[in-house]
Amino acid sequence: MGLRRFPNASVKSSVKAVFAVLLGATLRLAARSAVPVQAGDADALTAVTHDACHRQVVMLGESATHGDGHTEAFKVALIEKLVNECGFDSVFFEASHYEFVDISRHFRAGQTVSAQQVSSAVGGLWEFDREFQPLVVFLLAKAQAGRISLGGIDDQLGQMGQDYANVAMVTELAGFLPRKRRQDCSLALHRRIYGDYTEAAPYSESDRTELSSCLSDMQHAVAADRTTRFASREERLEMISSVGRWISRDSTPDAEQIVRRDRSMFQNFEWLRQQQPRRQKVILWAATVHIARRGDPTWADHTGENFGWHIRRRYGGHAFSLGFSALTGSYRQGRHNVYELPAAPRDSLEARALQKSGSTTVYVGPAHLAAMGTLPGAVFRHSFQTLPWSDFLDGVVVFREEQPPTSSR
Repeated sequence: MGLRRFPNASVKSSVKAVFAVLLGATLRLAARSAVPVQAGDADALTAVTHDACHRQVVMLGESATHGDGHTEAFKVALIEKLVNECGFDSVFFEASHYEFVDISRHFRAGQTVSAQQVSSAVGGLWEFDREFQPLVVFLLAKAQAGRISLGGIDDQLGQMGQDYANVAMVTELAGFLPRKRRQDCSLALHRRIYGDYTEAAPYSESDRTELSSCLSDMQHAVAADRTTRFASREERLEMISSVGRWISRDSTPDAEQIVRRDRSMFQNFEWLRQQQPRRQKVILWAATVHIARRGDPTWADHTGENFGWHIRRRYGGHAFSLGFSALTGSYRQGRHNVYELPAAPRDSLEARALQKSGSTTVYVGPAHLAAMGTLPGAVFRHSFQTLPWSDFLDGVVVFREEQPPTSSR
């Protein structure tokens, strides 16, 4: 995948100063004001907040297509409530681990972090959606005030616009190697990140072996370095380990890749938790197939050992998994394609949740979800599966109508 680059404008220092003052005022205002709440969502937001408020880890899902605008808007409003009313102090995303490590460094050093940096770290699945953008401003204001920490749990590289992960990190980590080795390893990583191979010379097992050797050399060189602070050394070792897990999945079967990626995301999640030992309450934004208590039985290798399974094993009842679905409407898949939701069966979770309610949004809590038993639902993706949903999730928010996110591009 190619990189989307942002121009570096040349701005006079006086203009920069004025802009900084205006930005600071905007962020302070955003920290006090509410993010938009869609009509009909208020009661469901209150009910979810009540059930999730006392938990240690709250995981907010969405369809595997990542193209549901009403879901995004609800999650943005819910995160504000959980932070402001329940004391949640960490917000992590199914997004670049490396970009967010770099952002944390900037905060630690007292350096400026822009909304664009946070948006780019979150990545293209959400950063261009107008429903998502108020969350960036809210989180940045809270993070700058030292009220929350931000993080990403995904080990994958190559996301468009993530110039730290794709470029600067490679230079930084390879810089600990001798000059010739540095050049060779930088080139090898660059080729893998950008997919810079040809039909005549495709990516091969020898390429993966070379990459693994480079990462091993970097690990030893960074571990031996005593010229930098302990925190910086540990961050570099963590990034090398995470890249290594990404590379290790190359050429493995799809099912194994899915299971191992979820395991790696859990390892990154736990590392982030350990960096803030005093922080106790985390919100995670990710796809429902990742955050459910166990994996979709039609997905991966059927072991059920997804990210949420690891979380449930580690945190037990202190974890809360929330899914989303809708009775009608449409969704976006990819950048532009919009599709209608499939018709919901009469006995579906969606139909039953809304049949006795005049509301546009209903929250199905733990007891209600368990009482529903096994029934069709389109919670993991926009197709119906018949499952005992209370075995997978603590609650489900059901909208009467879903719609695609509104693009700012």
